[in-house]
Amino acid sequence: MLNNGFGMNLALMYPPLNLHGFIKRSANDFVVKEIPLEVPFGRGEHVYLKIRKRHANTHWVAQQLAEFCDLRPIDIGYAGRKDRHALTEQWFSCYLPKAEPSWEKLSIEGVEVLSVERHFRKLRRGDLRGNDFAIKVSQISSKELLLRGRLKVIRDKGFPNYFGVQRFGKDNLARAKCFLRKAEERVGEQGMLISAMRAYLFNECLSSFLNCGSIPEYGPLFGRSRDPQVGESILPRDSLFYVDRLRRLRVRADRRVTVVRPLRFRWCFQQDFLLLSFRLPPGSYATSLLRELVELEDLKGREDFD
Repeated sequence: MLNNGFGMNLALMYPPLNLHGFIKRSANDFVVKEIPLEVPFGRGEHVYLKIRKRHANTHWVAQQLAEFCDLRPIDIGYAGRKDRHALTEQWFSCYLPKAEPSWEKLSIEGVEVLSVERHFRKLRRGDLRGNDFAIKVSQISSKELLLRGRLKVIRDKGFPNYFGVQRFGKDNLARAKCFLRKAEERVGEQGMLISAMRAYLFNECLSSFLNCGSIPEYGPLFGRSRDPQVGESILPRDSLFYVDRLRRLRVRADRRVTVVRPLRFRWCFQQDFLLLSFRLPPGSYATSLLRELVELEDLKGREDFD
């Protein structure tokens, strides 16, 4: 079992190796590069910026871009949030149908503009093919053969597609529970809170599937549906309360793949650390893969996630 940071133990897919490792000693130890869904067309009303950021929150960068361009926050788009304490590359879009500012004058701490292109539509959440990761795990125990075996298993069979703690922010889950207890009220961040609760319930179902030894291809993202969703019968009563609240809010039911296989999976052992590189589909978390290898110590702490 592993703790997901919310007082809930999530089952592992494979027997624990009882090894420890550290990530994020520096931003360069955790590199994420976004793979765009499409290449900018070269003309259009939106300016696409490819940005490299270090120790910078995606939402905060979007706010800084809006201020620099004298735009509303809604006029800035991005495909997904990236980890703050990492070296990440991703695209942002700015609605600038006419003149655009001098990008050489843009000065945001920890941010570098790599390229500027135009496109005909706004960049929206989910507009990516996936993410490439390059991760350094430090201070691993000297059990290379044991780790090599596990790496091969993950390459061939995959890992549980749990939502990572990044999905929940600092206190979104607690706030989501409070909001859903008063589901008739509306709040400005309703979508984010609903997303946090659905992620939590999915993790709970997937953990139960693993404990039972029977894993369906898809797990539930609970919402309004004509029939009970897969996994609903194994949830405890308090969780079923939140499922009912989600349906009352007319949230559309959906599903999520339960097991993911990393693409282009490579590894290399050097001294007392392990170098990993792989590609994951949108919405999958590298930390869910890493936890099948070692018990992780995130040196930057959970509160720093984007």
